[in-house]
Amino acid sequence: MPIDLKNRPRMPVRDRGGMFSINNPDDGTPIKEAFKLHEELLLMVTEKCTYGVQVADQIDRERTNPSLPPQFQQKLFDYGTASVLLRRTLLHAKVMFRKEFQRIDVEQAMQLAYEAFSNLAAADEAAKVFKADEQAEIDRVQALERKDSSLTLPAVGNVRAHCKGFMQKADHFGGALLNIARLFYPEFKGDWEQFHELIGKLYGTTDNFYKVSEITTPALLLVRNARNCLEHQATAHGVKTSDFKPLADGTIMPPAIEVDFRGSKQELCPISWLMEQIVANTADIFEMLTVHMCAKNIQVFAGLPMLIEPLPDQYKEAWHVRFAYGSYFNSQFAPCG
Repeated sequence: MPIDLKNRPRMPVRDRGGMFSINNPDDGTPIKEAFKLHEELLLMVTEKCTYGVQVADQIDRERTNPSLPPQFQQKLFDYGTASVLLRRTLLHAKVMFRKEFQRIDVEQAMQLAYEAFSNLAAADEAAKVFKADEQAEIDRVQALERKDSSLTLPAVGNVRAHCKGFMQKADHFGGALLNIARLFYPEFKGDWEQFHELIGKLYGTTDNFYKVSEITTPALLLVRNARNCLEHQATAHGVKTSDFKPLADGTIMPPAIEVDFRGSKQELCPISWLMEQIVANTADIFEMLTVHMCAKNIQVFAGLPMLIEPLPDQYKEAWHVRFAYGSYFNSQFAPCG
């Protein structure tokens, strides 16, 4: 029977062979990582950026539109494998949260890691915007012609709102990390102080996990307490902020912040400095706390006892992380890829 080519159903575009490339002229760096976040999203990471990719069947499950493009791509973050923030959060989580080694819901853990990084990236951007606004004001005032004996001060404007927005994002990061901790320890229902107490009860106060928690808990609580003060009038006294301010010695103090609330204390310091410190510290906190959570709950794999150890130098750049699962053979740590 002859085939009726004219009346044959049209092949959907999505079923044809083909390829695609990242369409971002501002990037141009090679794809270094590709992994599923969940069933709906594939992440592709270049040296400069992170992209989300979906296929047509995820958009049009009933296949009602045969002309739909086979893939959809979207830039999610201006952070790639060159970013320490991405390496120590989301890429680190990809290596740590593996069903071969952990009993937790690893898909949920990855989703929370993505949420944590999203908020960390937003906090980092807020810090950069504040720093740029601060410098722009300094440059503007320095360019002014001085017409009399008065001195014009720079002014970022509404610095308290800047601090509030930043602390909200940083605390959302902490909240996502706290929910990761609850996956490992379902009996834990409290905040970071209670988590620190739980680690002490489970492993003892001389354990390295407890010592790490002892360092990280005050930093996480500082962000949470500062956010509470900046959001609520009743506790507003716990955080003091100021714009550029003249001092008696003739210098001008940059926008500054001071925190003293519920045991969290930050001496008066530049706002831009504190923002930068919090961003860098929280990325390290994510890495170290999750390393210890995973190490304490690791499962035997294929009959082999597994460990989490720092990666040898030759693996770090290829894997884009600092820690991995593995075993020792002939006194050499062999990571499990």
